[in-house]
Amino acid sequence: MAEDTDDPPPGEFLARRAAGSEAVEVTGSAPPELVRVLGDAVGRQPGRFDTDAGDDHPVRVLVAHRPDGSRWAVAADLAPLRQRQGQLGIALLVAELAGLAGALVAATLLARRAVAPLATALTLQRRFVADASHELRTPLTVLHTRAQLLARRSRTQPAAQLTDQLDQLVADTRSLGDVVDDLLVSAAAEHQPPPATAVDLAEVAREVVATMEAYAQERKVELRVETFGEAPVRGARTSLRRAVTALVDNAIGHVAAGGHVTVTVRRSADRVAVEVDDDGVGLDPAEADGLFDRFAHGSAGTGRRFGLGLALVQQVARAHHGAIEVTGTPGQGATFNLLLPTGSGVQELRKKPAIS
Repeated sequence: MAEDTDDPPPGEFLARRAAGSEAVEVTGSAPPELVRVLGDAVGRQPGRFDTDAGDDHPVRVLVAHRPDGSRWAVAADLAPLRQRQGQLGIALLVAELAGLAGALVAATLLARRAVAPLATALTLQRRFVADASHELRTPLTVLHTRAQLLARRSRTQPAAQLTDQLDQLVADTRSLGDVVDDLLVSAAAEHQPPPATAVDLAEVAREVVATMEAYAQERKVELRVETFGEAPVRGARTSLRRAVTALVDNAIGHVAAGGHVTVTVRRSADRVAVEVDDDGVGLDPAEADGLFDRFAHGSAGTGRRFGLGLALVQQVARAHHGAIEVTGTPGQGATFNLLLPTGSGVQELRKKPAIS
């Protein structure tokens, strides 16, 4: 469409040879090497070709013949095009690398998510084995030692003189059974939701106190229970009974002869509280933060207040959507509160205090 060579589009240069003439007109701003290329191009047949206009300057040349007999050649600078092609190549490479990195990250996350349940199961298994090994070591050692002594003395002493030692052996086996129960309840409470059955915590507390009364009398500790009507919750009766038993056992173990332990069960509009209060050695507030850690041990008492017992209580409380709270002062006793949301399904009892 050009009529002359003076005003080509940006980045292009024109050459024209009129019909019957050998002179070639070239855009005035064209460099000498490009003038030579265009001068040669007008003598060629119509078409296009790529060439180098010097100093590694690539150009694309189009040759055309017009009906009036004139011949034209247009040279386009390919440097901007090659630059854009390079930029596009880099952009595609970056996009491919980003896509590859994203795919690797997604694959890693999916693999971790797929392996997470197995890792959790292995962690729970290792923790249970560690708990069992730690908690069973001492009672098994005591039981084995007592059995060895009993076997040795049975060879020289009459059976009548071994009665007390046999009773002690039976007590040791009972203690070992309690530890196993704690471990099983702890493992179940950690990864299994409790069954949704109606449980009266007031009744559970009275049963626990009746069971622990002989142990308290042996230690010359007064054990009482106070309940005010029914105290319904929903959950696992066995787990809740073990939790209350652990609290009472810990309290008795931290009270000197002549001391008192009181279990009180109260119900409010939205929760049930089992309070275990003692007037024993108390606790150091500095130890409160680690009180419910597994295998933590306090500085006083003979019970398992700072062993697996409270870790079990905390697990049972959490499994039942509740909590365990503790207050106390060194030398002035301690109070543990097991707080659980109230549940329905237990027949209403008369609101009459029951003290024993």
